[in-house]
Amino acid sequence: MVSRKRLERTMAYVSTNAQGYNVNVADFVQNNAGVHLSLHAIGNSSLYGNLIRDLIVDVSFETNERVHVKIYDSEKKQVAVPDSPLGLVRPAKQNGGGQRRGNNNNYQFTYKENPFSFQVKRKRDGATLFDTTGLPFVFEDQYLEISTHLPVNGTNIYGFGEALTPFKRTRNVTTLFARDSHDVYQNMYGSHTFYMDVRKGDGAAHGTFLLNAHGMDIINTEERITYKAIGGILDFYFFVPQDSRPNSVVQAYTTLIGKPNMPAHWMLGYQNCRYNYTSISHVEEVVLKHKDNQIPLEVQWIDIDYMDQRKDFTFDPIQFPKEKMIEFSKSLHDNGQKLVLMVDPAIPVDAMYEPYLTGKDMDVFVKNVDGSEYIGQVWPGYTTFPDWWHPNITKYWGEKIIDWMDLLKLDGIWIDMNEPSSFCLGSCGSLNDSAKPNMEPWFNTEEEQLRLHILQESALEAMGQPAEEARNLLYPRYVINNGAGNLSEKTVAMTAQHYGNISHYDVHNLYGHAEGYILQKALLAYNSSTRPFLLSRSTFAGSGSYMGHWTGDIQSTWQDMKGTIADILNFQMFGISFSGADICGFVGDATEELCTRWIELGALYPFSRMHNNDRSADQEPYIWQSTAEASRIALRVRYSLLPYLYTLFEESNRMGTGVWRPLFFEYPEHIDVFSNNDEQFLIGTDILVSPVLVENAVTVIAQFPPGVWYDWYDYSILRNRSEDNFSVTLDAPLTHIPIHIRGGAIMITKSPKLLVKDTFSTPYDLIIALDEYKQAFGRLYIDDGFSINPERKSNVNFVFTGNTLTVNGQFNYHGAESIAVPSTNSMMHARFMTTAQPPPVSKPRQFMKKYGYVGIGVYLALGVVDLAATMGFITWKGANRVREVEDYVIGKAKGVLGMEHTPLDPQQVNEKPSLTSIFVIAYGIHKTLLLPLRLSLTAAVTPAVAKKLKSLGWVQNKINKK
Repeated sequence: MVSRKRLERTMAYVSTNAQGYNVNVADFVQNNAGVHLSLHAIGNSSLYGNLIRDLIVDVSFETNERVHVKIYDSEKKQVAVPDSPLGLVRPAKQNGGGQRRGNNNNYQFTYKENPFSFQVKRKRDGATLFDTTGLPFVFEDQYLEISTHLPVNGTNIYGFGEALTPFKRTRNVTTLFARDSHDVYQNMYGSHTFYMDVRKGDGAAHGTFLLNAHGMDIINTEERITYKAIGGILDFYFFVPQDSRPNSVVQAYTTLIGKPNMPAHWMLGYQNCRYNYTSISHVEEVVLKHKDNQIPLEVQWIDIDYMDQRKDFTFDPIQFPKEKMIEFSKSLHDNGQKLVLMVDPAIPVDAMYEPYLTGKDMDVFVKNVDGSEYIGQVWPGYTTFPDWWHPNITKYWGEKIIDWMDLLKLDGIWIDMNEPSSFCLGSCGSLNDSAKPNMEPWFNTEEEQLRLHILQESALEAMGQPAEEARNLLYPRYVINNGAGNLSEKTVAMTAQHYGNISHYDVHNLYGHAEGYILQKALLAYNSSTRPFLLSRSTFAGSGSYMGHWTGDIQSTWQDMKGTIADILNFQMFGISFSGADICGFVGDATEELCTRWIELGALYPFSRMHNNDRSADQEPYIWQSTAEASRIALRVRYSLLPYLYTLFEESNRMGTGVWRPLFFEYPEHIDVFSNNDEQFLIGTDILVSPVLVENAVTVIAQFPPGVWYDWYDYSILRNRSEDNFSVTLDAPLTHIPIHIRGGAIMITKSPKLLVKDTFSTPYDLIIALDEYKQAFGRLYIDDGFSINPERKSNVNFVFTGNTLTVNGQFNYHGAESIAVPSTNSMMHARFMTTAQPPPVSKPRQFMKKYGYVGIGVYLALGVVDLAATMGFITWKGANRVREVEDYVIGKAKGVLGMEHTPLDPQQVNEKPSLTSIFVIAYGIHKTLLLPLRLSLTAAVTPAVAKKLKSLGWVQNKINKK
């Protein structure tokens, strides 16, 4: 673990003795589409590696909003991020980059010659976006350093990951080196070098991306951002959209790396897993208990428990026999549910294990420097590692995956341990014939590392290359802040070799991404028409085009629950919209209150799944009463919003935007208010979520952008534009998560059921939330919910203005979810939210029209109560008076009829009157004296009752729907 002092030293250190480069030759590219520069080192000194004296700078004005600055060695010996097999095809090639004229660009690129530095500015306001002037510039084989100034008056930096930090990055070191760990402020599973800079005041945003897969430290201080990489080249992209809005920056970035993939309907349902299911019967029991407790469950996952001795593509013959697993998969599918299983990349070394023997014959495993198999240690014991760069790997891995998928009719695959993770240091199994499966980690350390170092030197000597002139892959002189210390610790050694003489040192951060790319090809080969489901722990730029991501082994703590908001918001920027965290935490025992609050939040994650480890207590949502109640309420909200969520994912897939968004993404003009807010989030543009993130709290202080906001549960108005205070205290009892709808939105919802397919089969419901101008807008996307290229789809726009609802668009999808203009289609219901005050008590018909059957129910219930109470009071206090009135009325009636009447004597007056008489008198009081009181109580009680019923899934129907 890296010490805080070490971090502070790294942040404080500036390479003041770096001599930099001068420009030798400068050429302008044809059609004013860029600049080509040749650089030569000013001096001969080096810092941490071998100085590279001659560099090339290629500047391409690829689009009006994207400029590409590539700095590389003239001999092209440095290892850049390869195009293949990662699926990273440069958009400059796709879009005809280099053909646009610089005069139309949103940016301006300038440079100085002696010493070389460059600037990128925004033309619109002249703001400097990236400026290396006067800062160290170092380019060595194992050390690259470059910095940019930040504005003197400060700015807001977001991005750089994967790291467990606050959403806004202030004064920290972000180390990018894929690692099997989940520690605060340390490097984790993925590598993402993108950041967004949002300026104070007007909220103008731009983005910067360094395409470099080597380990690096990124140092963020108030004055500058500094990159310190241990290899590769400086391959920068700058994104400067015309409107300077944060969402537009994300769109520009994902246009480069690949837009997020489109999930199927079922992937948006609630999902469940844990590590340490004891048997298939245990899993079946979990599935059944969700149903018994009326908690939705769309997908059941199984961790490595199902495997025989933790080997991929096998089944434990006792606890998870193949026949039982096949039956279980079929039973889930018969119920409309899905099954996802884990696959680790490591393949055990076993002479009786067919996947190992086949891989060995196809030569698809990672090698040592001397050409022998690299053998590490993972859950099955000694293991080899697939080489995703090998030309045979697609055939090898594809055949294994397809056969396995077909056997169980699996719906998706979960890939873990793909940083890659290895429990021993180096090729620890190379000198061992076998190892006991499921060995505990960390049984071998420095001896193996020394052996690898000797192997490396021997290989260099055999090639005639002096060791002192070669790169030191095991111990580079610049030591990044890797949380594990040694670069080879708990992973494959840096000297391991991939196909094409590629050292693991150069592609370590790409390993998980490469696996996802190969695996997606296999899934498409298995079923080319249906959207594949793939979830990965390790990711890189562009991974979102192929797979989703979960945030790994988080702790069951309030701090980690809060941190998941920042994590997911980051991955929305990184182009992985389908992301989530282990609900209730993975490590440790969650308390009832923590798990209850977490399921409320997690029910709204883009990817919603509960999961915990083998040492933790059970935490399924039905374990505690309050958690079960909260899960039913929160998941009803999620399932109601499925049409809205699906439409957002289609927008994400088409445009590259995120599904979750920080408040300033939609309200950048208020960046100074919302810049530090990582405790709330928007779902799309229209849903604002304000979860409880601290223990023992029953309220939450939430920030609200100006405008009209409606409570999701009872449609009550929160605020309007006349208010100046952005913060509001909201009630949040244990099973309640505050959710608000933006005024001006038309929400298209469904009636929630236990399964996604059943939810989508219910009628559409429109919630028309009017803004202060009595207008609202919405959009709905519909297709079959599973096809990669659906033949028929509908894009529907809803506009409410001038008291008229207009529906238009493309209506090409025909199926269970048919949709047409609401006035001609019984499948569409509409509810209105307005800024007008609720009807007064003096107008009960209007009041009942607003609250419908809920208002009637409350009114009748109060009527029964007050009538019964009045009768009881009369019986108790006025029985003799009732007898006198009764006698008087009877006497008058007999007199009219000519009948004789004998008045009651005093003793009879005190006898108990008839029930009929008591009722008649009480009813008279009920309809006259008590009517105003009953109406007032109805008006006071009905909103709260309506809110509670809606939270429980009640669909409030109006008496008059016109």
